[in-house]
Amino acid sequence: MLLTIVIPNRNRSLSTVKRTLNSIAIQLDKQVQVVVIDYGSDSAYQKELQTYTDSLEKVQFILCPTQGQLWQKTRAINIVLKQCKTPYFMVTDMDMLFHPSFVEKIQKYLHPAEVTYFNVGILTEEESKLEKSFENYTVKFYTNKDATGMTLFPTEILKDIGGFDEFYHGWGSEDTDVHVRLRNKGISVLFNEDECLLLHQWHPKFYRSKESTAPYHPTLERVNYEYIKLSRKHKKIKANSKEDWGLMPDESQYQALKTPKTNVDCVSTLDAVTALCFQLSEGVWNGVVQFNIQPHPDQKTIKTKAKQVLKKKTPLFISLEEANSKLLETIITKYRNAPYQYSFDRTKEKIICTINLLQSL
Repeated sequence: MLLTIVIPNRNRSLSTVKRTLNSIAIQLDKQVQVVVIDYGSDSAYQKELQTYTDSLEKVQFILCPTQGQLWQKTRAINIVLKQCKTPYFMVTDMDMLFHPSFVEKIQKYLHPAEVTYFNVGILTEEESKLEKSFENYTVKFYTNKDATGMTLFPTEILKDIGGFDEFYHGWGSEDTDVHVRLRNKGISVLFNEDECLLLHQWHPKFYRSKESTAPYHPTLERVNYEYIKLSRKHKKIKANSKEDWGLMPDESQYQALKTPKTNVDCVSTLDAVTALCFQLSEGVWNGVVQFNIQPHPDQKTIKTKAKQVLKKKTPLFISLEEANSKLLETIITKYRNAPYQYSFDRTKEKIICTINLLQSL
């Protein structure tokens, strides 16, 4: 076996998933394997996906019970990387159509000391709905060297730099970060645009819906961008140096989230939320804890508004959006490996975070 192809997934429509996997599964042989890792899709969806992948003889499926967590593509990739025994490792997305000779063609790019990434043909929404042979799709445009997601690595080189940096949550920058750190190490990272082996299927971006209660940090993509700038400026090579990486979630620890032992209520003032985050960082609580954050009851009262007009002292009110950002940042920096479930209901004005604070973390 030469190559492992990992395809991370969360709630991508099953029609897209089937087109992606059907385009590659038929090509698999004794040299190439595909691993689909689902990181926290809805439980019912995961069952459907597993039923489908079970029908694909040469596709391995890994299920992570991380519903209600931030999307963490880096950890999903690293779980597969940590277990990888093949000399080469490739990362792709669950919205690709693979060239009908992909498995054959990709092998000429295998090199023990080089990393190669590939251009992608972008399809429109209308074109993505059509059933055509790969060569007959009309491509809107091709990605350039700035699009770094579809990358082929020598496995040991990727492991040597600590895999993907699990600081990255949400969307964006995690793939470019790997390229930056590899180049900082002196590894050749080559962009292949000689031939198009992958097509991108259009799909909606549901994660930004205001109706969703799923965890979402509104400026995380900007933070990711600034984080990578520091990696580039300071020649960072190794990621996850102070945290275990590629940890497979423990199902029993996630089941424990259903019965929190401690409840902590908090109002959305700057001092209250900051104190809560400091206490969380300091490891004050143990076991399964549920945090409930709601607006301060006096925040919108006439009395408070009058005090503000008169410039009298009032609590340092912050919005639930600000409280949400501060709590998620604490989880990312301190407890990203901890089992947790998080919801932010903007209609009911309530944040609920249940987290399993194991002493080993």
